[in-house]
Amino acid sequence: MKRRRFLQSGVALGAMAAAGTLFRSTRAGAAFGEAPEPYRQIGLPAELRAENILEVFLYGGLTTWETFYGVEEYGRPDDPNPDLRGTQLHTFYNPAAPRDSLLSQVLMECGLPADNLELYPFARDALGMNVKLGPLLAPLIARKDVLDRTRIVVTRHDLEPHEAAIPYALCGRTLGSPQMACLGAHVQRHAMEHGDPGRAAPYAYTFTDLGIPGDNLRASLATGLHPAAVRPLLLRASSEEFLELLQRPKVGPERAAFDGLLSRYVDQVHDRVRYRRQGDPLRASRLSELSQTIRSVASAHELGAVLDGALFEETMTALCGDEAAVNAPAICLRVIAHLLTHPAMPARYCCFVDPGLIMADGGGGYDTHAETCRTQARNLGNTLTELLSHVRRPEEQGPEAAGKIDLDRTLVILNMEFGRSPGAQDDFGRNHWPYGYVTVYLGGPIREAQRGIYGAIGPDGHATTFVKPAEQRVAALLAMGIWPFAQEGFGVSDVDGTRNEGESAEAALARVLGHG
Repeated sequence: MKRRRFLQSGVALGAMAAAGTLFRSTRAGAAFGEAPEPYRQIGLPAELRAENILEVFLYGGLTTWETFYGVEEYGRPDDPNPDLRGTQLHTFYNPAAPRDSLLSQVLMECGLPADNLELYPFARDALGMNVKLGPLLAPLIARKDVLDRTRIVVTRHDLEPHEAAIPYALCGRTLGSPQMACLGAHVQRHAMEHGDPGRAAPYAYTFTDLGIPGDNLRASLATGLHPAAVRPLLLRASSEEFLELLQRPKVGPERAAFDGLLSRYVDQVHDRVRYRRQGDPLRASRLSELSQTIRSVASAHELGAVLDGALFEETMTALCGDEAAVNAPAICLRVIAHLLTHPAMPARYCCFVDPGLIMADGGGGYDTHAETCRTQARNLGNTLTELLSHVRRPEEQGPEAAGKIDLDRTLVILNMEFGRSPGAQDDFGRNHWPYGYVTVYLGGPIREAQRGIYGAIGPDGHATTFVKPAEQRVAALLAMGIWPFAQEGFGVSDVDGTRNEGESAEAALARVLGHG
């Protein structure tokens, strides 16, 4: 990592010391995330709010049909409609010849039952269909405590390219919108205004650039109309060089003098852009951000106490008979669990862009155009296994629960830019499919009463009742007690069928989180 890149990261290292007017919302001087007086009573009670969020972004799009939305009646080989035969759950599985089906062969490779497709009954959708969880969710199905706090939300939009769909899914805004800010930026902004002004570590982190093509994944760091200081800190599975730079070896014992000199230079410029050398700098937001960056770099060594280098130790994993490979999800999720549960400076938001254990034919993660079953079975099985290994079980108490994610405190979101097509592409793959897929919520405000499904996907794979990505982002902020409606955030029009902020908040809470 070059020094220039380290300095760019410095904006997010801990710029908490002088939030001041730079971070004031443009809305009547209120802090970002504070609800206006007429809507103060709307929202989740404190005991149901999530303290932090872990977002797993399944890059490329999970196959919906073998995972979170298996409807046995749809797409059967004998479907009366010839256009629907052998689609959805039955694309790679023929119940009349299970042993000869590609899906069964993949399940056998991974040591899972394959003679008869084992589906887990979950809930009925808005069309009254019995939706079952597919065999690729075996690690999740084995955790009843987590299943009891699972909510599946049907999602739909019309953006097929990765480059357009990824920003929309991560930010709830399309490319070109000045308000396109990632969820981490909103959370960081709110935490900086309400948190410890002396904190050195950031509140929001993003793990990406893990061998995945660009495809606008930098949207996971977008700040939109927020100040640049709310940018989440970018980390990778291999961050040894970054951790070394936190100690600033090039400056060495002259660190204090170096920092003092930089601060002096900036103070001189500050004086020149203040009216009669009084008050705050005028129209100099970039100067204020530079000042915060310098203060952040000066305290960068303190972040080293949070990011223990041992957490990034390389992990090798062999799965389903394959050769051992570097397990980036295992490394990243281990670091994330540490950050979310840190006793002194816990993170409030972590986004992990899942590259998978093995490379997909489309370039990474779950982008499986030529071959879907084997790649997605391995990558999803690995990610779910690693994720759930860090989620506390009910029987784990005291010291054995230390460092484990508590679903009473943490909301886990399984997000993606779109799903995969209900029919095959090139015989064994699936194409992009934004017209009906799912976003999954685990824990946080999701209790047993909220368990289930919102919406429905029909026999042709198109969602008939659904929410859009913007409403998902609105609901995630509400889950943390952050009012999302502001110039830097979202508007009433982002929640369909509502007329004011109160109605929008209530609708998002009911549809996405099941509280209404």
